[in-house]
Amino acid sequence: MTLRNIDALFHGRDVAVLGSPEDDAQRQLVANIEACLPAERLRYDLPKAGTGDDDGLDLAVILSDAWAQPRTVDALGAAGCRALLWAAAERVPTRALQAARPYNLRVLGGRSAGVFDTKAGLNVSTLALEPRAGRVALITQSQSLAAAALDWALGRNIGFSWMACSGSEADIDAADLLDYAALDPQTRAVVLQIGRIRSPRKFMSAARAAARVKPVLVLQTRRAVEGGPQGPDRARSAAFARAGLVECENLGGLFDGLAALELLPAVTNSRVAVLGNGAGACALGTDALYRQGLTPARLNSAPRQRITEAAPTANDTGLAIDLGRADIETTLAALRAAAADDNADALLFVHSPVAGQPHEPMVAAIADAEISPRLMTVWLGLHTAQPARRASALARLATFASADEAVRAVRYRAQYRFTQELLTATPPPDPSVTADVDRQRERLALLTADNVEWLSTDETLHLLTAYGISGQTEAPAALQIHIRATRHAELGMVLSVADESVGLAPAYGFPPLDTLLARRMLETASAGRLLGPRAAVDALARALVRIGKLVADLPQVARIDLRLAAGAQGRLHAPTDSLIELTRTPLPERDRLAMSPYPARMRHIVTLKGDVRYIVRAIRPSDEPAVLDLLESLSPEEIRLRFFNYIRHFSHDMAARITQVDYDREVSLVVSTVNDPEALAGMGTIIADPDGHEAEFAILVHRSHTGRGLGRHLLDCLLRQAGARGIDIVYGDVLAQNKPMLALSRDLGFKVRRSLDDPGSVRVEIPVPDYTRRIA
Repeated sequence: MTLRNIDALFHGRDVAVLGSPEDDAQRQLVANIEACLPAERLRYDLPKAGTGDDDGLDLAVILSDAWAQPRTVDALGAAGCRALLWAAAERVPTRALQAARPYNLRVLGGRSAGVFDTKAGLNVSTLALEPRAGRVALITQSQSLAAAALDWALGRNIGFSWMACSGSEADIDAADLLDYAALDPQTRAVVLQIGRIRSPRKFMSAARAAARVKPVLVLQTRRAVEGGPQGPDRARSAAFARAGLVECENLGGLFDGLAALELLPAVTNSRVAVLGNGAGACALGTDALYRQGLTPARLNSAPRQRITEAAPTANDTGLAIDLGRADIETTLAALRAAAADDNADALLFVHSPVAGQPHEPMVAAIADAEISPRLMTVWLGLHTAQPARRASALARLATFASADEAVRAVRYRAQYRFTQELLTATPPPDPSVTADVDRQRERLALLTADNVEWLSTDETLHLLTAYGISGQTEAPAALQIHIRATRHAELGMVLSVADESVGLAPAYGFPPLDTLLARRMLETASAGRLLGPRAAVDALARALVRIGKLVADLPQVARIDLRLAAGAQGRLHAPTDSLIELTRTPLPERDRLAMSPYPARMRHIVTLKGDVRYIVRAIRPSDEPAVLDLLESLSPEEIRLRFFNYIRHFSHDMAARITQVDYDREVSLVVSTVNDPEALAGMGTIIADPDGHEAEFAILVHRSHTGRGLGRHLLDCLLRQAGARGIDIVYGDVLAQNKPMLALSRDLGFKVRRSLDDPGSVRVEIPVPDYTRRIA
């Protein structure tokens, strides 16, 4: 559905509790609600629509099966209720969901632990502990893990902005909650537990949107059944990485990551300076860094000299600083000197309770000194370490039970930046594929109509050749890989690549691919080692991109299994052992492909004033250089009219945000002349909100192409696309001095309204159904 009315779960002013509690969890739920809401905001019966006693009802909670009926849901919807927590033992019936849909009444559950929001002070959860306020949102699908996470966080004096347990996800799912978290200004990071992905395209779209604006840590869990899968799902892990999420390998890692998000500042790299009160303590820190693939930070000469002056007996090993038997004041001086060095992203202080150096006085001194938020502490031992950890938590120090946990937390914090770099890397242009997609689909449709389940050798060769995946025997092969395309139970079609020469688990990816993604799959399949000659790797990467396109283009393809090899000069060998399975009942595209494919059908040629012919097509990530050239060629006034500000330099990050779009939520078109297809003449974009209800547009036409109707054509294309996607409203913010844009908007039927946020701009807005009816 949409994001509409999800806010009522967290900010509902008036709540109806329907039924009597029947177990401990329900009794705790009712107790939490009654503790956080005054009596006048609570009711225990159904409101009566049209009588005035339905005013302000935001949220309802159904406890007992007697109330778990479609007629109850219909009555709540008619009375204006906006959200419903299904706490009854019975599963949410389909008819109850159907009754909720006309009212946009959102349903959370069943099997949900509920929600709490620490800013609003609303606790509609079954959790027995009272949460602490923080800036991290917790999204789970599990009641037991929600309770464990809250208990752990309280033990570490860590808080949440809000928590939501989606349970069995009859309606509201983890993707909806990720969208809510991405837009929530009170949330700076997200911790997510996923046991099941209900809708792959929806989840990936929401995950990418959230990860673009704030860190998202994810833990995947799998239901344990005899004979079922063991360990984490590598395809899920690949999906998380593709979306920009940082995956934690276990629950302890998730909690340590949560501590890092709440207590540590953003980490640009992962340089950790290690200090300890003994050689063994320092070794624990440096060994932990190496185990996590990190390198100890080498402090600059000035802070090292200050440490030596403050602690003359300290031993600087180059990898760590052993403070030995330094007293408290000396230790604080050394920590301050290390904290002043910008060569370290974090400080790790490992303390052992040796004679004369108990933990607790050191904890108190460090807490009072407020040395740096980058400081992490590890108090070794158990008997005296536990009180020290509690005291550290109360003082809001980032403290961990071991050096490994501390370093792992830093790695998670730094990995977010790495995932963002991967998300915004600029790929080279896609390998050209000249396959006639419509013809290939018709061909496969005829075969499946004749009950053909497997393509013959000749048909397989014909299909692969149509997509540029062919070659001739060339000995010897420099590199050989095993490629499969199979259907995943949750994520649709998944590609896997195995380098059988190293015997590692395959690497996974999702169609469509670009060349960068394909190369990363090949590198992962070989554990990062040098695969072979560069030409051979490039040839296999191009072939992998083409296989991904084949899978994305042809829904009748259910499975592919083939081996590809390339010679040292980059020539492909003829594929061997190739099997292609067909299906007569392909999945709908949104279930078949986790990633939205490139909308090639938007491409067209239009002739405008002056008989100038333009190519209009959807933008690609590889268009970044052309986009930067266009932006850099604009005059300062053109830049101000488009971006509401003067921008001297357009960065890679800005260009990547423009070119690397989620085609599920954005339509971004670029235009070039037929005579010069590499140079952009203009571009236009609409970006829909997660609801798909409204979309914002933006148009840019270079001054050398104005006056030909290009802006009108772009805006018309965008409005038609909005109509095809069911978007209700398209709007744009326009500077009041931008007379040509205002004239075009009025001419197309936009209403011009005064902007409440900026007196120098106006908002233009059009109901999309009105426009599409007018042009029909």
